[in-house]
Amino acid sequence: MKESCFRGMFRLPGFLPAVVFPLLMSMSCVGEVPAGEEGAVLLRFGECRFATRSEAPDEEKISDLTLFVFNRDGLLEGSYYFKSGDFIDSGPGGCSCAVNLLKGCRYSFYACANMGFRVRAESLGDLMDFRFFMAYPDDYRIGIPMSGVLEDVTAPQSGGEIVVPLRRAMAKISVCIDRGRLSGDVDFDVTQVKVCGCPRSTLMFSDNSVEGEDDVHSSGFFLTGYDVQPLNRNVSGQVSGEVSLFVLENMQGRPLGDVRDHSEKFFEDGDPLADRCSYLELEADYVSDNYRSVPGKGLVYRMYLGDGPSDFNVERNCHYHITVTPRDDGLGSDGWRVDKSSLEYLGEKYLRVSPGNYIHAHVGDVIHVRCSLMPEWAEFDIGREELETDRENGIYDYVVDSDGKGVVLTLKGSGGGLLYFEAGPPVNDAEMVVIVSDP
Repeated sequence: MKESCFRGMFRLPGFLPAVVFPLLMSMSCVGEVPAGEEGAVLLRFGECRFATRSEAPDEEKISDLTLFVFNRDGLLEGSYYFKSGDFIDSGPGGCSCAVNLLKGCRYSFYACANMGFRVRAESLGDLMDFRFFMAYPDDYRIGIPMSGVLEDVTAPQSGGEIVVPLRRAMAKISVCIDRGRLSGDVDFDVTQVKVCGCPRSTLMFSDNSVEGEDDVHSSGFFLTGYDVQPLNRNVSGQVSGEVSLFVLENMQGRPLGDVRDHSEKFFEDGDPLADRCSYLELEADYVSDNYRSVPGKGLVYRMYLGDGPSDFNVERNCHYHITVTPRDDGLGSDGWRVDKSSLEYLGEKYLRVSPGNYIHAHVGDVIHVRCSLMPEWAEFDIGREELETDRENGIYDYVVDSDGKGVVLTLKGSGGGLLYFEAGPPVNDAEMVVIVSDP
């Protein structure tokens, strides 16, 4: 579920109320110390504390701001750079500073906040092409990058203010867990949650999208340890608390066309789009009657972000709410790609064949050789290379069962054939079947 982008001055429930930047029609607010005047300076050092790399950012913080003022002809009238100490007022409702404008004239305003430097541009085209780079996907020490646009506004004749709404260049992803449909024998404790496919940079005044594998961080915004404990504490029935992650806008559209279900929202191995689209990854310590996660690793859930099965857009200044609902044993996909490779199987393990390992029959006979394995989800190889060899030698024709775990043989000639079946972890076993065909 995604809340609509916030525009104008409205403050709506949830993430990303519009941050406003009032422009007062008065003298500059930036005070300057007269040249040559000296004075005592007191240095005060506050408490130093360590912060996690993924410490949640202050969503309202504005550390610096570059303002561009264009006249009605689209020509740059001036640009201004303000640091936090330059604002007349700063708080939950935004910050204020002042510039000189000609009363009754029309202007357009463009602003960039929390860049950490003064943005340089000579024209509106320069601004449209301006791209902000993040050294790390979770580097928000100076605040979330923001931009604001207000076009074709008349400066008041006297007093008043002009409000330029700021929009965050990031999306907020809030996650909670609903354990209400898990079987009673399952423990599902989240150890880490992260956003992958995080853009390294963003266009501040245009739609942004990753265009290649070099445009994303190899590791995205993540929370672990104490920061994910809200996901392991229920606040309403079997529904947990919520944690939030952040990612720069990544508009990827509908690369798979019309997709009806979240279970189809994935890319085949090797598809370059797999790394260009942003996705959520959740890791959990898992224990049930039949499985447990290997120490130091966990069961991994992955799901591509977007507003519905077909949509892969992660839009700036929007809040996405995701409820993870594992069902039954928690190992089914149900819209998520579930990586079970780190699970240790505790239940029964076997690979069996029927009607047996030695089959003596005659030309024209039809034989159904079937395999059963436990657990049923273990990888299984029907042995097509051996089947093709025997068919080319004229021993039989074959048709593989729809589930890939059996084969129907129609004997065509006399001689001997060999079937070879193999099951992967956790079964790790193989069976051979000898076929003797007589005239």
